[in-house]
Amino acid sequence: MSTTPGSLQALIAHPLTLEQILQFQVNNRISAVIPIRLDEISTLTPEELSDHLSLKLVDSDLLTDVQYERAGIQDEETVLLHVSGETTLLLETLELLTTYAEDEEEFE
Repeated sequence: MSTTPGSLQALIAHPLTLEQILQFQVNNRISAVIPIRLDEISTLTPEELSDHLSLKLVDSDLLTDVQYERAGIQDEETVLLHVSGETTLLLETLELLTTYAEDEEEFE
């Protein structure tokens, strides 16, 4: 897989893991090419579309400043989008949840 900093150039079929996000993010941004079926997004508002693309990219709607552009066509029902987003809120939330879980374990 050929990559540039902060970007996975290969098509991803599943959301990125935390390990992948940490490995490939640059300047708190992550991006990759993802397949999107047209029927998934045809009725979404711009905000819903951003959340949907965030979920497809990182399995969370906590990416901010989600941007996308067409990267190609997979078939007559699926487009390939190069999606990117800011990871700060996502990573801060995951850190807080991890800290909370560790604190809970100490009290047990």
